[in-house]
Amino acid sequence: MPHLVLFFSLILCVVAAGCSAGSTDDPPATATPAATTAAATVPPPTTPASVADPPAPVSIATMASSPTPSETPAALPTDTPTPAPTPTATVDPSLLLPDLQALPPYDMFVQVWPEGNHVIRFSNSILNAGPGVLKVLGESDRSTATTRVTQHVYNVDGTYDEHPAGVFEFHVTHDHWHVENFALYEVWSLTADGELDEVVAVTDKVSYCLMDETRSDRPDAHPEPTYTVCDQIIQGISPGWIDTYEYNTPGQIVDITGLPDGTYALRSTVDPDDQMREMDNGNNAGTTYFDLAGEELLMLDGPPTGVETD
Repeated sequence: MPHLVLFFSLILCVVAAGCSAGSTDDPPATATPAATTAAATVPPPTTPASVADPPAPVSIATMASSPTPSETPAALPTDTPTPAPTPTATVDPSLLLPDLQALPPYDMFVQVWPEGNHVIRFSNSILNAGPGVLKVLGESDRSTATTRVTQHVYNVDGTYDEHPAGVFEFHVTHDHWHVENFALYEVWSLTADGELDEVVAVTDKVSYCLMDETRSDRPDAHPEPTYTVCDQIIQGISPGWIDTYEYNTPGQIVDITGLPDGTYALRSTVDPDDQMREMDNGNNAGTTYFDLAGEELLMLDGPPTGVETD
């Protein structure tokens, strides 16, 4: 009799194990990235556009001051623009790469400078949508009198490879260190179908301080910020974190003096020279469409159709 009890007990154990084994062998479901949340909306300026000192000529790295806007920014968003879809390109599964995405520009408005220049001011946010951190370190190079930037590209086993990624520069106006040529801002004309046509205004490539400023609501976002200081030793953007330059930051402009009224697109591109190693270089640009009428700017929800062209 004890042998029979033991025999039936073994049968019950095997049946029970077979019923639950599927839950342990199935691969985990892939989390669908949620919409991200950009930096908190900056309160609109309330002072008139009178500045004590006229702004210096347009220069991204050395502009002396940021004149006070004459108008409230158009259509300040309460939600962050949705980033590009998560890339599907095949990557080495042993690598934990970042994925840099420029979100569509926002807080856009026209500002008129005392000398008559018309510029678009706007806020720009860069999201790291990849599973790996964007981490860069600086090292002084006496032979070239520069600070070389090296990216640490991590493997799943915790080791990392080194990848040359440009140079650091000290930004006098911002009073901290930037990675050179990290963003590019362009205004494009549109075809009658609303497609990007030609670049009609551009700002020189912008240097950037890389840091964890705002946590997105992506499920894979790191719970706490890691990079909070802009020095020449180490900078970075953690997975799921956003780095934002607000519209009142010196350099957040495109000069559109003389641009006729019409419908255009403002495109922001992160890492335009592909200095950084990442998952997908094809989703680095974010675009916002807008109508321009003199000093008035209206942000549009998406690509327009039936655009009037010359």
